[in-house]
Amino acid sequence: MADRNIQLPRPEEGFDRHEPKSGIIALVSGSVIILLVGMIIGVYWLYVVAYEKVEFEQYSGVDSKELIAIQEREDEHLYKYSYIDKERGLIRLPIDRAMELLAAEAEAGQVEYNTTAYPAKPEPPGGAAGDALKAAAAQSEAATSSNDAAQN
Repeated sequence: MADRNIQLPRPEEGFDRHEPKSGIIALVSGSVIILLVGMIIGVYWLYVVAYEKVEFEQYSGVDSKELIAIQEREDEHLYKYSYIDKERGLIRLPIDRAMELLAAEAEAGQVEYNTTAYPAKPEPPGGAAGDALKAAAAQSEAATSSNDAAQN
């Protein structure tokens, strides 16, 4: 049988000479590592599942009811005749017909809006603030000349 003679530390030694319980330390360390690995795998799995769910909803090719309603309203505005204001006689033309009419007006030279090309203005020296810089310089010159006249 093993020697069960345990020596207790003496106060003058100042520290405990007993061996640590390595089995409990190993068990706690292993449990913590397994818990951490489990949490990492769980969070990763949750993220992948949630991401795939969102991706499936967005890219599955199934349009939402709101999107279908918007597309139907746009198609109605773009490709069908309708009244905008019946009293004033304003109508909505299909886009294809409106482009045909506009092209025909342009060929005949009957365009009602301004189509004249104007040359671009050159940028003043100093950029957009060029005039402001000139005005500031003129003010500072006037101030210095008035100060010089006052001193003489």
